[in-house]
Amino acid sequence: MTTDEVANFATVRQWLEAYSSHWNRAAEAAEQQHKLDLLRRYCELAGRDPDALVANLFRQTPTGTKIWMKRRRTEMARIDEFETLIAEGDQRAGREAGNAVRSFFIHNGVALTATPLR
Repeated sequence: MTTDEVANFATVRQWLEAYSSHWNRAAEAAEQQHKLDLLRRYCELAGRDPDALVANLFRQTPTGTKIWMKRRRTEMARIDEFETLIAEGDQRAGREAGNAVRSFFIHNGVALTATPLR
């Protein structure tokens, strides 16, 4: 999957629009391409497209939509793994990559936290 293909998913469009609205500015082209490339690489690691990543975390109940907590924890662990893969010795770069992926999930309704750096 290319970064252009990633950008066409509904959840990615939601993320970019919500990001712009939240920070009251649109990401610059280079910054946006970088974030899309990080998300593309994360999707490859997870073996799912962006829409499937988000959909996998929600379930319908009689009282409404809920988050699968166990799946959420699994996704958080995968983001930690992704940080390690991306970091290549630079912990800050890994955290930055993980935060881009967390931002994608957060702006699609899934609250995630990062494990504190040590």
